[in-house]
Order: sequence, then structure tokens, then C-alpha cells
Amino acid sequence: MWGRSRRELEGWGRRFSDLLTRYTFFHSPPCYSNGTRELLAVMGIVRHKLMIEESEKRFASAKLLRSAGDSSDSAYLLQLLAFELLLKVVVEQSTQSIAHGHNYKDLFASLSPQRQAEVLRIAGERIGPSLLTTNQNGVLSDLGSNFVKLRYPYDKYNDLTHQEYVRVGADWVAAGARLEDADYRYHPEELFGLTYALRQVVNGC
Repeated sequence: MWGRSRRELEGWGRRFSDLLTRYTFFHSPPCYSNGTRELLAVMGIVRHKLMIEESEKRFASAKLLRSAGDSSDSAYLLQLLAFELLLKVVVEQSTQSIAHGHNYKDLFASLSPQRQAEVLRIAGERIGPSLLTTNQNGVLSDLGSNFVKLRYPYDKYNDLTHQEYVRVGADWVAAGARLEDADYRYHPEELFGLTYALRQVVNGC
């Protein structure tokens, strides 16, 4: 009922760790287009520099948790936060306004069609066919929901007895363990691709 097996999530956690070690995107100041310079004159380049640095720190923390064998969703939540910071940097650069909240679908929708297409293209080139091709809004909605709800996942099962809780999982598996029927859908592959794409965009000229 969780949408991905723990082993699969750990595998994608290692891919996020590889992303940290193989791509040193943030070791030099990011490049900005001429249209963004007006925004930076108002908001200041410091804000986005700090957001990017904070994102990198969250990825590093997630890597440490994975390597320590953490079995909770803490590393995943850190990856979501790191992704969110990058998304908000791109949104603020594009819209010239402060990005708020955790509704990733709406944040992404605030980008121009050209920017959306660029992010999805880069992500697709990195991870191949995925739900980003057929249901990007669903993926983004799930990721944003996970950032909020996975902090307290037990809230969803407040009214269940232990036996009922166990039966929920068993029934989900018996029905084929379909992703669309899971209580929480992690989308680790899509998260990896989107994060990679946003990092490329943030540092693109």
C-alpha cells in the first residue's frame, strides 16, 4: 500500500547519492539569463544562492541517512525538500515572484510552457519513459502530498485496529499492488529525473 518496496526505494536512494557525487553543479555561481537579471536586482542573488546551497545540504543529509541504513522515510523527505527548493528557484526566476507552499503541481504549472517542456525533456533524457510522459500532474501532486503527509503517515490509519491495518496492506498486495491504488506513491524514478533536470536548468546559461 506504500507504492514502492523498501528495497526499490533504497536503490533509488543510491541513485540520488550518485547524483551528489557525479555532478558538482553548485561549485560555481549559477548562470542567469538577461530576463532574470531584473528579478535578481529586486530579490537579490543571495536568496537563490542560499536556496541552492540549502538544497545541496539536504541531499547530503539524505545520503548520510541512506548510508546509515535508515529505514524510515526521513531520507526521502529530505530529497523532497531539496527538490522543492530547486523547483522554487526555477519558479522565482521565471515568474519574478516568491514561490510558496508545497503544491508542486501548481508551482510547476506557473512556469512557462517552454520551461515546463525543457524540464520534462531533460528528465526524460535522463531516466527514459516514465509517468512524467503520461501523467506529470499526477506525479507532481503525489510528490507534494508526500512532503506533507509522510511526516505523519500514521494519521491516515487513526481509525483502524492493528488487524485492519494489516489487512489493508494484504488486500492491496492481493489485488496486484497497483501503484494507482497505493496510499502513498513515492515516484522515486520521476523524482530523480525532475531533480536532475532542475539542477541543469538552475545552472544553465
